[in-house]
Amino acid sequence: MSEQSAKGFSAAKNEQHRIESRYSNQSSVRLSGAAIAIGARFRMSALGAARCPRLAKKEGNIVGASRLNSSIRVLFEGSKSPISLHRDYVEQLIPNRSE
Repeated sequence: MSEQSAKGFSAAKNEQHRIESRYSNQSSVRLSGAAIAIGARFRMSALGAARCPRLAKKEGNIVGASRLNSSIRVLFEGSKSPISLHRDYVEQLIPNRSE
């Protein structure tokens, strides 16, 4: 009987470790900047421009969330389809309110 209970404990411990490791890289707390709003205008950040030189000067709209917690769906001006980009590659533009 003690052998079965030891196996049960080991299986429970492995299951707990699997769940913890699955969520370890999907943190809901973002370390970089403020929350990004869907529908907001954006441009590529300095990191994004360094990693994706072709997209460095482009701007567009944030159209949604990606399957991964670290990415967002964006639509560049002049594009037909959205793409996924890492959140650190974009910076939200703040509209000018000159009234």
